[in-house]
Amino acid sequence: MKKYLSLCVFFVFGTLAFSQVSVEINDFFYKQAQIWELRGLTTTLPQIRPYPVNVIKRILDDVIENGSEKDAELAKGEYERIFQKSFSPYFKATGGAKISHEENDFDSDNSVNKDFHTEVGIGGDVILHDLVSVGYKFGIYAQKNEFSAHSQLYTSMEEDSIFDPVDAGPLTAYLNWNMNVAVGNQSVYGTGGMNRLGFGPFIADGLALNDAGYHSANLTFNATTEKWSYASAYETIGATRNMGAEIDSSWLDSGKYLAFHAIKWHAFEKFNLTYYENIIFGPYNNLSYITPAPYYAVQNIGGANDNLQMGLLFEVKPVKGLDWATDFFADDIELNEVLKFNFDTKLRFGFQTGIVYAPEESLCERLTFNYTAVMPYVYAHWQYDDSRTGAFDGKTWNRQNYTNSGVNIGSALDPNSDKISLTAQFAPAKNLKLNLFGNFIRHANGAEDFSDDEAAEYMLAKKGTYATNGTLYMTQMFADATSSHGKHVDSAWKKLGFMTSDHKMYVTQLGLNAEYSFARTKYGKFSLCAGYTFEYVKNNGVNAHIYKGGLIDDLKITTTEDGKYKIGGGSTEYTWDELKQSKEVQTAVNAARENWVSQLYDSLNHYISVSMKYSY
Repeated sequence: MKKYLSLCVFFVFGTLAFSQVSVEINDFFYKQAQIWELRGLTTTLPQIRPYPVNVIKRILDDVIENGSEKDAELAKGEYERIFQKSFSPYFKATGGAKISHEENDFDSDNSVNKDFHTEVGIGGDVILHDLVSVGYKFGIYAQKNEFSAHSQLYTSMEEDSIFDPVDAGPLTAYLNWNMNVAVGNQSVYGTGGMNRLGFGPFIADGLALNDAGYHSANLTFNATTEKWSYASAYETIGATRNMGAEIDSSWLDSGKYLAFHAIKWHAFEKFNLTYYENIIFGPYNNLSYITPAPYYAVQNIGGANDNLQMGLLFEVKPVKGLDWATDFFADDIELNEVLKFNFDTKLRFGFQTGIVYAPEESLCERLTFNYTAVMPYVYAHWQYDDSRTGAFDGKTWNRQNYTNSGVNIGSALDPNSDKISLTAQFAPAKNLKLNLFGNFIRHANGAEDFSDDEAAEYMLAKKGTYATNGTLYMTQMFADATSSHGKHVDSAWKKLGFMTSDHKMYVTQLGLNAEYSFARTKYGKFSLCAGYTFEYVKNNGVNAHIYKGGLIDDLKITTTEDGKYKIGGGSTEYTWDELKQSKEVQTAVNAARENWVSQLYDSLNHYISVSMKYSY
């Protein structure tokens, strides 16, 4: 009843561009602020996005004072949009379609998936005191189809509305709420609330804290000085099972946490160096990760059982408007082998390098070009049933992998993938924005590289025990209830395995989005948007499971009194290793591989959307 009452209230208010910038990390302001910083119109930006209201105000004041006539006019428009009203009802609606052609060796298929989604709500940014501000957005988001049914590969929803829906006729409606409180001045402040967090120069495309991720309840701290900057975040996030959502309808739980901190050295005018750490842990809260001490040392107090990553971010700014950034995200590296110059070993890292360019007096306001690589098993982590044994299965709650409520916290790419990305932001007319983008992505499923013995181990397991789809739910361990730890999957634990599979998925995406904003009147502000994306996928389905398990039941394998195995009604007795190498098991393994290859297909997709936005 309370949920329905909330829906009714907000639909009434919603019928009455958006100003909740301090909680809306996807707002246009953040890319524009990066442009202004690169052009030298404002001072160093905080490391963690979003920014509190007084920082947003400081940035706009800087640009109005230091910028060209064009920049100052844009900043004044943003100032009016954000601060004119502390209470701003809004409404937006989008209609679109995904037009697909799919083809494999045996068949072809054409389909059209139409979609409609809308949101109404209230948002605003409020300065309560020189040192205290509030940002909020209370919205209701409704959609006709699931996001994955009408979206390009490796993209994330802009809305924080995934769970606990209400049926609203042909639409499914969700609460889409974010808010936070900030305390401090423009250089040193803390925030607390519920919103997304972003880090790094590649907005919505980072390796550590991706702006495109899911929101969290969080506490953040930022201190920015001329020579040093420090930032930290402490988040409560959602846990899923070892195999994610597909294993159980009740797949989300609490008791999972993320801590992050970064120290940035403004070494020279044109060079910055940042060291950062983040750690995933649970089910118990650990307040020691709030401290600015190195997590590498802190986690050893409790036995080093949490999932720690470390990173180095280099930024070189050779000329005004240009930032060349390189980010190295280290998950798990076998240093002993690397020191022996053996690089075909356990190297679990993400790597990203590229430029962000903001030319002056140009139709192109912002250009980004980068290469991203995510090695196999990065972001993945298994979770045992308890600390006493190495037992686990697909239904075990995973409070170690790099997801928040099933959404990637870092890169949207699967492990064992790389991507070349190009985006360009244009402003050919006063109220017109154009965004062009192109992506070329490769992905390989490391399960295709399993040895025959390893594949047999997966096939003989109970269905739903292991993921073999090449996503971050596929881990480097076999369960072992007889030991305090699981068993290593040798091909995953001892090899790099980057792009060594025979079958790879290739994704090409090209798109254009346009938005025209009409001049604000006393009745509010109105804008129209349109978008088109072309997507071609070669070998779609590489990220499907290869070995689904359940072979013990399929072959009617039984255990003898002396701990050996028989297949069906046969009389031959096998040890476990002999069973894996038996003709019957290996025949099933080969059939599973061939079946996986046969279901690969090529797809050609066209995504078309038209939307409108209105705010009072």
